[in-house]
Amino acid sequence: MNSFSPTSRQVALDVCYQVAVRGLSLTEVLDQQLNKLESERDRSFCSELCFGFSRYYFVLLESLKKLVKKPLKSRDKDVQIIILLGLYQIRFMRVENHAAVNESVKLLQRRKKVWAKGLVNAVLRSYIRALPEKTSETEQLLTFEENYLAYPEWITQKVKKDWSEHSAKVLQAGNQRAPMVLRVDLQKISRSGYLKQLAESSIDAREHPIVEQAIILKSPVAVESLPGFSKGLVSVQDAAAQLAAVLLDCEPGMKVLDACAAPGGKTLHILQSALSLQVTALDKDEGRLQRVTENLQRASVSAELCCADAAQPDSWFDGKLFDRILLDAPCSASGIIRRHPDIRLLRQADDVNGLVDQQKRLLTAMWPLLEPGGRLLYSTCSIFKDENEDQIKHFISDHDNCVELPLKSVQWGLSRPVGRQILPGFFEMDGFYYACLEKKAT
Repeated sequence: MNSFSPTSRQVALDVCYQVAVRGLSLTEVLDQQLNKLESERDRSFCSELCFGFSRYYFVLLESLKKLVKKPLKSRDKDVQIIILLGLYQIRFMRVENHAAVNESVKLLQRRKKVWAKGLVNAVLRSYIRALPEKTSETEQLLTFEENYLAYPEWITQKVKKDWSEHSAKVLQAGNQRAPMVLRVDLQKISRSGYLKQLAESSIDAREHPIVEQAIILKSPVAVESLPGFSKGLVSVQDAAAQLAAVLLDCEPGMKVLDACAAPGGKTLHILQSALSLQVTALDKDEGRLQRVTENLQRASVSAELCCADAAQPDSWFDGKLFDRILLDAPCSASGIIRRHPDIRLLRQADDVNGLVDQQKRLLTAMWPLLEPGGRLLYSTCSIFKDENEDQIKHFISDHDNCVELPLKSVQWGLSRPVGRQILPGFFEMDGFYYACLEKKAT
């Protein structure tokens, strides 16, 4: 690395600043910034810092409040982020304390805040002195109280309200790292056959206990090292998300709409679930629609791609009704916080009401496009009832020709008045909601 290249900590600081201060997506910013680092080791270290900072932001912030007498000014948010990154390294990473302190102080030079060297040094060293001696890995675990503190208060209260009996487990699951899960194309290879290929590649993996095409890796690996990945033999997809295509239950030759398709994982699974399907993949974001194209090309399958707003079918619908519709609706993403920890920084309480309105508009727009006797599958990666069961209860009550198809024979999730809810961490899955609706034949 030449002398002008940034270090992994410098890139992490820039990324975390854009997430915490400017409200940008961690995944998107990180994807743009990691190419500044030349080695895989530096990129991994930077990613760990950024994801850990986002995951434990509120816990670290609580620690900082106890260490400083007067809050930092708003114009010094970068100094605060430097301290929080230092605290994360000291408590949660295998970084020597002196290195965490010294490297944090060096970051001030990059932000032209050398006046804060004494402050950062004093705060981090005070934190180190207050820590118990490291006798095990337990210092890397959150306490019971911290599992609640790790979220903005509005999320904690909403989880308690909606899932009082399960709230502790739900919040704890959201603070843990999600496993890397694969979906095998069962039309090309059996799950046991693919597990054998993984073993031959020295990749430790096991079957998912509930989802028949899902495999859980012991540790994440680069997708390039997965046998057959470049040919679509296997895809990276959480087990809960893999249920969508199964629940659609497509039959050969059916006309299918994936209404909010990007990035295309579910579109690909639908195409691999039955022969000769006529699939339309719709998304209003042209950039994200390109991700769908890449997913389908990798597996050598095709669909009709349409860049348009699903809520305004007059601009794109050709009048030919669909046998199946998947509405994987925009939502709070509260069920996948363990995969996208920046949600706890970016999402605001007021956002949920707007999302509920958007979901209602999409449902209302999709329903007339469904053939009588056809099936619409509504899904979200949310755990909030107003986006899920309450939304569908209202929709059914407003549509006389709509009937729910109960999901009673499945082993996953909690049975709700309408649909089923998977809570994060249950059977090692993300938080997802599914409701299957059928249009009555006239």
